[in-house]
Amino acid sequence: MKKVFFAAFFVLIFFVSCSNNSKEDIYGGFDDEDADQSESTDEDRQPIERPDEAGQPGGASGNESGNPDGSSGSKDDDNAGNDDETEPENDDENGNDGENNETQDGDSGSGGEKPDENGEEDGVYALEPDVGSCTSGIPSDSEKKRVLDRINYLRSIHKLSPVVYDEKDDEVAAECALVIAANEQLSHTPDSSWECWSQVAYDGCSSSNIHIEMASYDISSTNSADIVDGFMTEEYQAEPKNLGHRRWLIDPWLTHIAFGRADYYDGKYFVIGSAIKLINDDDGSDDISDSDIKFVAYPFENYPQELYNDNVMMSFTVIKDKIGRYYNGTGIDFASATIAIIDPDNKAMKVKNIEFDTQRYGVPNNLRWYAEGIKPNVRYNVTVSNIMINNNPEFYQYWFELK
Repeated sequence: MKKVFFAAFFVLIFFVSCSNNSKEDIYGGFDDEDADQSESTDEDRQPIERPDEAGQPGGASGNESGNPDGSSGSKDDDNAGNDDETEPENDDENGNDGENNETQDGDSGSGGEKPDENGEEDGVYALEPDVGSCTSGIPSDSEKKRVLDRINYLRSIHKLSPVVYDEKDDEVAAECALVIAANEQLSHTPDSSWECWSQVAYDGCSSSNIHIEMASYDISSTNSADIVDGFMTEEYQAEPKNLGHRRWLIDPWLTHIAFGRADYYDGKYFVIGSAIKLINDDDGSDDISDSDIKFVAYPFENYPQELYNDNVMMSFTVIKDKIGRYYNGTGIDFASATIAIIDPDNKAMKVKNIEFDTQRYGVPNNLRWYAEGIKPNVRYNVTVSNIMINNNPEFYQYWFELK
């Protein structure tokens, strides 16, 4: 397993999740949707391990910096819907922010095996971007494969079908990454005032998970698979969190992705803009009745330890209807739901800050919480009870162990 250290004098990274621009607003809520559930109960907090760099509230533009039309499930405060993620700047004397990020990357084409950490060494790009001249680049086949393999490795843990790489979306992902790097900021709706703007870039940013990283040192060796991990943990997403990036990546109806990246040096900072195109008009309506999946939980079964720490939320999504993704946004009520996490000594772990919503980030229902005292190499049994499905109480059980 490869150790990745995020170090240096100055580091910023931003993550923003997205939703279907043809059907949904940028936060995943439909204009006519009134089924969004908002609730948060108080229990006790602590999540899991895996730092992904930083963000700043200014990563969004337009309505992205405010609340979505669908409210968040938080009793404590009502500033939901901002899916920018924030990490503080780090400049300790050793140039190390103290976070050890382990990432499996490399060659697991099928998605069912842990990716080989060696990977292929043919560079980040097949076509180098030139941000100064507004020319996008194309990642190398091996870099695309690292991203695809990491996504499929994680999906396989959740018992989800692998996705494929769709090269027809290379251009929109690349142009989105280009405008992010050129403007050193994030938006799902960049306008024509942005440097290097194009309609293709807009289309890419409005249908992708997007990311920016800035540092005072050369970050061109950044492994693109780490970007996937950042979207999964949502560690620096603003509170209250909606976990939009994660929900898109482990959506049972997701079928194909594309990846864009642009590295740039502005004379002061090194910048990486990137986009994972995953909001697709042809996803979401397939019948997946042949699947055994009944829910998507995080973390689940034997789970990579680097994807959980005290700033990461656990989550649970019900799959009650396999005819289509958006049939899972109604008839599900989390208001009375309870979560029990039991260790091998039959001790109940503390749970806090339960939140939920039915916003359309992938499957349109999500229950999430923080748990306290979780340790690696310990198997925990989880029971989620009193979820009302079409007015009938249901419970679900599963286990996880951080490896």
